[in-house]
Amino acid sequence: MDPGVYTAFAALNLKGELVASGCEKEASDERVVEIIRHVGVPSLIASDVNPPPSFVQKVAARFNVRLSYPVRSLTQEEKKQMGGFIDDVHIRDAYGAAMKAYHIYENRLRQIERMDTALDKDLLKHMVVQGYSLHNAELMLTRKEGERVGADEEKEVKRGGGAQKRDERVARLAEENVNIRKAYELEKVRADGLEAELKRAKNARVGEVARDSEVRRLRGQLERAEKYIFFLKKKKRN
Repeated sequence: MDPGVYTAFAALNLKGELVASGCEKEASDERVVEIIRHVGVPSLIASDVNPPPSFVQKVAARFNVRLSYPVRSLTQEEKKQMGGFIDDVHIRDAYGAAMKAYHIYENRLRQIERMDTALDKDLLKHMVVQGYSLHNAELMLTRKEGERVGADEEKEVKRGGGAQKRDERVARLAEENVNIRKAYELEKVRADGLEAELKRAKNARVGEVARDSEVRRLRGQLERAEKYIFFLKKKKRN
């Protein structure tokens, strides 16, 4: 996504192919969510700048998916190299963000595409992009398939109750770990944004930093965000 007066989007499928794009003037986050839902189910929302705009963060949170953004903001030259075939500069920026994110997962997605499995490969890809290991993603999808078996087959599954319970516990822990990671990533983005805002406020009012209530407010928010990030890190390790 590339938000602004003109908000643009570019949607890639899980093979990295452009399947939809567009640009609207003064589009609200509600409108963007509606557009995305019409295109499909998102696995990831991407931004071409660091830190990502709050508008993009909000849309990612609405879908409860990971937010991807580069270590440093992409240059216009980089985005031209990736999307030179796109005339609209806003859509090109959105496409650059999407391609940058896709390249992070490209090898793993191709690995899944080559797998010999009866499981839904697109669902496997979606879960890997969300932060699950391939093993845990397979485990969870296999468990869901097992829940659909008939009564006779269910009895056979229950005979291995200990292993099944262990697998279910692993799957629950994997899901909880992914949710913690998402919360950590979103809070880290928020903290980075607050830190940048704090620096701007300091630069604007160097002589009055100590008395500047806005700076104090931002510093307090940043400290709370950093404490929450520390808590999430500890929970991730556990």
